[in-house]
Amino acid sequence: MMSTDNNIKDASIDETEGRREVSLGRKISSFVLRLAVSLALIFLIFKSIDLRVFTEVVVSPNLLPVFAMVIFSIFFVFLGGLKLWILFRGFSPIKLWLFTGYYFLAGSVGSLAPAIFGDVTLIGLAKRSQIPFHKSISAILMDRFITMVIALFIFTPFTLVFVLPVEPGFIFLLTAATFVLSVGFVWISLRFAPSLFGKLAVTKRFWESFSLFFSQYRSNLYINFLISGLRAIVSGITLILALMAANLSPPFFATICISNSLSILTHIPVSLSGLGLFEGGGLILFEAIGLNREQVLAGLLYHRVYIIIWAVLTSLVLTLLFAVKKTGAKRDVPK
Repeated sequence: MMSTDNNIKDASIDETEGRREVSLGRKISSFVLRLAVSLALIFLIFKSIDLRVFTEVVVSPNLLPVFAMVIFSIFFVFLGGLKLWILFRGFSPIKLWLFTGYYFLAGSVGSLAPAIFGDVTLIGLAKRSQIPFHKSISAILMDRFITMVIALFIFTPFTLVFVLPVEPGFIFLLTAATFVLSVGFVWISLRFAPSLFGKLAVTKRFWESFSLFFSQYRSNLYINFLISGLRAIVSGITLILALMAANLSPPFFATICISNSLSILTHIPVSLSGLGLFEGGGLILFEAIGLNREQVLAGLLYHRVYIIIWAVLTSLVLTLLFAVKKTGAKRDVPK
C-alpha cells in the first residue's frame, strides 16, 4: 500500500515538473519569436532611411530636451503607479511608496521583456502585501482597459484626422459608432459574465473582484480615468522632448495624439514591448505630418534607449533594495 502511494506521488511530481518544463519552453519560444520579429522590423526600418543623414543627427543630440525627457519620463512612470494604486487600495491598504516601488520594478521588467512578465512581477510583489492573485489581475486588467479606451476613442480619432486625407466628420462619426458598439458589447458581457465566470472557483473570485469596480469602487475608477488622461498627456510631452532632442519642432497636440495611438502598438504581442512596431509606426505617422524621417527615427531611438537604460538600472537598484529589506526582515524574526 505504501509503495502504491509513493508511486502516485512520484507520478504527480513528474506530471507537475513536465507541465513546468512545457510552460518554460513556451515562454522561451515566445521570447525568441518576438525577439526575431523585433530584429526584423528594426532591420527594415534602418533599410528604409538614409543612414548617413541619420548618423549625423543621432550623434549630436540637443541635451536640454534629453534632460527634460528624463524628468517627464519618471513622472510618467509615477503616474502609472499612482493610478494603478488607486485601484489596488480598494482591496488592500498598501502604502503608496511601497506600491510605487513595486510598479517601477515591474515596469522595468516589462520594458526589457514581454509586458506579461512585468504583470507577473507586479502580481508576485503585490502578493507579499497579502493581495491575492485574482484581485491583482482584476485591477491590472481594469487599468489597462481604461488606458486603451482613452488611447482608442480620444486620441486615435485625432491622429487619423492629422494623417489621413479624409473628412474629420466621417472619422468622428465612425469613432462614435464604434464607441456605441463597444459600450453595447461591454454591457452584454457584464450581463452574462456572472454565469460564465461562476463555473470555476478561480474565475468566480476574479469576477467578484472585477465587478466591485462597478459597484463599490466607482470613485476609484473615475480617479483612475482622470490620472490616465493626465498620464497620456505626459507621455506625449515625453515624446515631444525626444523629438526636440533630434532638433525637430513637432506640433504639440498632434504629437500628443500620435504618441498615445502608438502606445496601442506596444500591446500587440508580436515583438518585445513594441520594439520595431512603435518605431515603424512613428516613422509613418510623423512623416505624414511633414517631419523628417531620419530625425524622427533619431528621436524615437533616444526615447527607446532611455527606456532600456532606465529599465536596467531600476531593476538592479530596486531588486537590491527589496533583497536587503527581505534579509533584514528575516534577521529581525525571533528564533
